[in-house]
Amino acid sequence: MTERCELAVVEKAEHRLAFYALPNGRLIETLPMHRYPHEMALSPDGRTAYVAQYGAAHSRDPAPGGSIVVMVDLMARRLLGEHDFAPFRRLHGLQCDAAGRLFVLAEADDVLIAIERPKGRHNSWRCWSSGGRQGHLLTVTRDGATAFCTNLRSNTVTRIDLKAEAAPLVAEPGPRPEGLCLSADEESLFVLMRGDGSLVELCAADLTVRGRARLPGDASRIYCVGTDRLLIACYETEDALLLDRSTLALLHRLDLGGKPTAASLHPSGAEACISLEDGQIVRVDLTEFRETGRFPVGREPDVSIWIGNTWA
Repeated sequence: MTERCELAVVEKAEHRLAFYALPNGRLIETLPMHRYPHEMALSPDGRTAYVAQYGAAHSRDPAPGGSIVVMVDLMARRLLGEHDFAPFRRLHGLQCDAAGRLFVLAEADDVLIAIERPKGRHNSWRCWSSGGRQGHLLTVTRDGATAFCTNLRSNTVTRIDLKAEAAPLVAEPGPRPEGLCLSADEESLFVLMRGDGSLVELCAADLTVRGRARLPGDASRIYCVGTDRLLIACYETEDALLLDRSTLALLHRLDLGGKPTAASLHPSGAEACISLEDGQIVRVDLTEFRETGRFPVGREPDVSIWIGNTWA
């Protein structure tokens, strides 16, 4: 069987999910989404994607925003259905835990939503306060017991215990926290501060500061590469950084020639695809930290997902 290797890309201004063949970037197929889709989550088996409808061009757009998450069969490239979380709007950050539960952050209402079996058509959901204002992105522990949110307007990071009836734990590590990720052992939370161009390492248990590093400029997204490195997309300086996870020291810097909006890592951890705001995908070898190619995509590409026979 020939190995299948594709990239599914959320294209916000095209209002679609597009599928591209790798390595050449040939457009294979597109699926229509509701207006202005943004973030996307992957099921643990790698077969289903969940696309959140932000429903507005950007955070300053006066539009009320959307309330729908669309389910997509990645292998068949077809729509499976959708969940409507009205009255909650401007759905943005979302993630699945290891059991397949889906967690969604409604930015307009500062509410975290959880749905137990998102692939089912009739399913109930629960919600919690995000504990901040303008909750934008989230990450969830593998067991689905704890969620972390970055809240742009309140300049806070919150820790939500999803198993207990307790108020979220709140920390103020810096101005305009946005991108975040958990370490592989889930003991540290790494958060990017867009207000001062810094990276902060927090203890995941109590949100105390463990470390801080100054970055070259405004960075928007951060990802763990294995157990020992961090990949950062720097929006302002139009480059990608590779940092040592334990010391936060800069290991490598790569000029991208455009403003990066998001990245996705191959399941092997050997390569990343980085979306650029001007409509390009850049492929990066994470071992040598060099560009291996790029190809054009639709307007305003955001999150992407790798699809392949060997890991689906």
